[in-house]
This record gives sequence, C-alpha cells and structure tokens, in this order.
Amino acid sequence: MTRTSHRWQDKPGSFDALHATEPFPSDNELGIPCLAHVPVYRVPAWLAPYRTRIRANDPPDDGAVHFFLDDYRFETVWSRPRKALQALAPYTTLLSPDFSLYRDWPLMLQMWNVYRNRWCGAFWQSQGFTVIPTVSWSTAESYEFCFLGLPTRSLLAVSAVGVDLADPLARSLFRAGFREMVARLEPAAVLAYGPLPAWCGELAEVVVYPTRWQGIRKARKEGFKKRG
Repeated sequence: MTRTSHRWQDKPGSFDALHATEPFPSDNELGIPCLAHVPVYRVPAWLAPYRTRIRANDPPDDGAVHFFLDDYRFETVWSRPRKALQALAPYTTLLSPDFSLYRDWPLMLQMWNVYRNRWCGAFWQSQGFTVIPTVSWSTAESYEFCFLGLPTRSLLAVSAVGVDLADPLARSLFRAGFREMVARLEPAAVLAYGPLPAWCGELAEVVVYPTRWQGIRKARKEGFKKRG
C-alpha cells in the first residue's frame, strides 16, 4: 500500500525537528555553526534570565538575556525557535543558550548540545540580535569540540553556577577548561554569571553579574535598611 493520501502532500509541523534544512555557516568538519565576534564595547549593563520580567528602570537594549538555567526551562528555544522569538523580541542582545555538558555523559550528547548552542546563536544572529557566545566544557576530551564555532578576541560568557568548586575534581576540571578557553580564544572579556574563582581574573578580564538570587537578597537587604 502506497501513501497516496492528500494528507502526505503537506509536511507536518515537526518534520524537521533537527533543523537539518536550516544549516548555518561552519568552519569545522563537524558542521557546528560559527558565531560572530562581539566587541568589548557591547558589554551589557545587566543580565536577565530567559522569560523573566525585567524591572521598569532596566531598558531592554542595555542588558542581555542569559540561559544559565536548568535546560528544560529553555528547551523551546531549540524545539520551537520561531515561537521563542516572541519572548526574545524586546531585547537586542542575547547569550547563546547554555545547554549542559556533564562529564559523565557520552561525548556524542555533549557534542549535540554544543551544536544546539551554536545553532540557536546563529539563528538569532540571522534575526538581527547581537549574540554573545556562552562557553562550557566538561573534561579534556570535550576540548576537541566545545570551542568550535567560537570567535577569538570576542566577548564570551561563562558561569560556575552549578559547579561544586569545593569538590577537587570539579574544581580542577573548571580550572583546566577556563585556561584552555583563554589559550584558544583569547577573549576580550569574560562575562560571568555569578562569582568565579579569583584566579580567573588573572587570566582574563572578567565582568561579574549577580545571580538572580543574589539580586533578590540584595533588594531585600536594601528594603530592610529603608524600613529601619
């Protein structure tokens, strides 16, 4: 029996769930898309989590949207990229999405999340956004793909939120990856969501942004002072 029904003449909405029909330029054998260089003068004044309301006194064009969140909270930027543009439209600058690279995951899954990071960033660039590349890594084995598609001497973004820096192995892996990133990419500045170890500032210019909870605690403290 052949599928001759008229229903098969139209493609379903999810026919290209991998976005294989919409590739972006790449300079590597894996086809991981390349992101554009972002000059240092584009350092945002603040970072806001994806799909979080910003304060009225924070103009959208002064800051940037970040994705240092649990992956499920921003999966739609990959699965429904055009739908997600509705939430991103008020902004001019975005960080590429921080899909996780866990050291106990198969390298293929880590590689896939690097591809998704770059694809979303390249897609947003094609829509007119400034995209600051987010960088992550796991073990030394990930170095062969986790820096692909990233510009040199550009603004980059990282975060140690979720990294147990009290654990010797986690601390060692973060240190080694940060050093490798600086050596390979020579960033103009590194935007850090949340604090980084002090030695990071010895290797590169670091701009630290408070986490959402740090901002909430600060606002509460200021509120208590005013009441007092």
